[in-house]
Amino acid sequence: MLLSLTNASGNDHALPPVIRTLPQAELLHRALVAIAVNRGTPPAELTGTDQLRRPLTGPHEHAHINPLDLDGDGHLDHILVWAPGGLGAEAQEAIRAVRKTFTKGGIEPLRLALAATGDASDLARLTGKYGNQLARLVDSATNWRSITPFFPPRYVKARGRNTLEGQIRAEFRSRGLPEPVAVEPQLTGEESAKGGSAVLRRFRHFRLIRQRGPQPPVASGFAIRIAFAETVRGPLAIGYGSHFGLGLFEHSGA
Repeated sequence: MLLSLTNASGNDHALPPVIRTLPQAELLHRALVAIAVNRGTPPAELTGTDQLRRPLTGPHEHAHINPLDLDGDGHLDHILVWAPGGLGAEAQEAIRAVRKTFTKGGIEPLRLALAATGDASDLARLTGKYGNQLARLVDSATNWRSITPFFPPRYVKARGRNTLEGQIRAEFRSRGLPEPVAVEPQLTGEESAKGGSAVLRRFRHFRLIRQRGPQPPVASGFAIRIAFAETVRGPLAIGYGSHFGLGLFEHSGA
C-alpha cells in the first residue's frame, strides 16, 4: 500500500529529508499499531510479534515501512507499506485510517493519503512522475543497488560466517530468496565518502538509531551492488532496520 506524504503549505522542501528514513518509518509504525489497538487486537503483520508479544520468527513476512523519495529531490514524499506475507484486512484498515504523521522540527502535521494498493506487479505498472521510480523498487531484475544504506545485523568479523559478505548472503537466505552471484559493498563512512559519490556522502548522514528496539552493531553503513543468476522481484530490503526503510534496493538493469 502506497501512501502520499504532503504538508498544508504544499512546499515539498518542507517534507522530511531522506536521511530521516528510519525515524519517519518508526513514527508511522507507532501510529498504525495505535490505530489497530484501538480497534481490537493489532495484527501480527503490523506488530511483528505473536499474541504473547514474542518477535516473529521466519522469513521476515511482516510489514516493511519504506519512506521514499520518488521525485528525487532529496525529500520523502511517499511511504510504501508492504509485507511478503501479505497485509490482512485489519492491517489494511489501519493503513487506510492513518491521516497524519510528524517530523522533527516540523511546525505542522504531515498529511498522509492512500495513493495506490496492489501486489508488486500492480505497483510496477503505475505511470506518471512517480511510477518509473517505484517500478525500480518493485519490478523483477537481476542487478540491484542500495537506495538506502545497508547496516549488518551483527558485528562484522574478518573471517567466518559473520564477514560482511557472509551476513549479506545470510540475509537473503533468511528471506527465502536466492543468494546473489556477485556482491560489491562499499563503506559509506566518513573517510570513504570524502570525494566519493553523492550517494556515499548522503548515506553517511542517515539516521540509524531506533527509539525502540535493538541498536545497530556498527556505526557505518554500506552501499551494496548485487547480482542474481535469475530475476528476483522487489522490494528487497535486508539488514538492521530493514523493516523501517534501511537496506532497501532498487534495480539497476534487467
